[in-house]
Amino acid sequence: MLVKNLTEHSKHYTSNVWHVCGTYRSLSDLNTLIDVGRDPAIIELLESVRCGLGKRSVDQVILTHSHFDHAGLLPKIREKFKPEVYAHPLSRSEKIIPLSDRQKINIGDRACMAVHSPGHSDDSLCILCEEEHLLFSGDVPIRVYSTDGEFPSQFQDAYELFVSAEIKIIYPGHGETVINDVPRLMEESLRNIRQSRII
Repeated sequence: MLVKNLTEHSKHYTSNVWHVCGTYRSLSDLNTLIDVGRDPAIIELLESVRCGLGKRSVDQVILTHSHFDHAGLLPKIREKFKPEVYAHPLSRSEKIIPLSDRQKINIGDRACMAVHSPGHSDDSLCILCEEEHLLFSGDVPIRVYSTDGEFPSQFQDAYELFVSAEIKIIYPGHGETVINDVPRLMEESLRNIRQSRII
């Protein structure tokens, strides 16, 4: 799995846009955008991406949630690349294919899982790739520093799954990739979530 942030040098306020290709660029790979952001410059970047001979640069889009900074460019991405678009059933984005909690979905050359993780928004999804020990977290809170918070029980269930998957890399909705001491960070966060108010 090859992952690249297309908005790393963006001059717009936008989410990260993660472009995922298969490692060996096979015909069966599903080239995927995790979120589309709102920076039109990524369209030109996508036109120059090569993910295998005869392959489209974008086969599918997965939205971690429908906030504008993550989904604003979707109409232009649809028009240009004609991808399948997946999101949680509560998404405000139109014409999506619903992804239910714990549903498997192929990304690049790997089988991953959509995990409903309400906490940032009702339609928040994380994408867990267990074989790679990585997580696309969107805007779901990953660092939980105190026990003063209030969390839906389904968020705690999701976080339990993430810790059991022994995640080593987190690709967030904003900011840098998290690669340092991720298991310890998540175990500490889970302890704080368990001691917080669960609703």
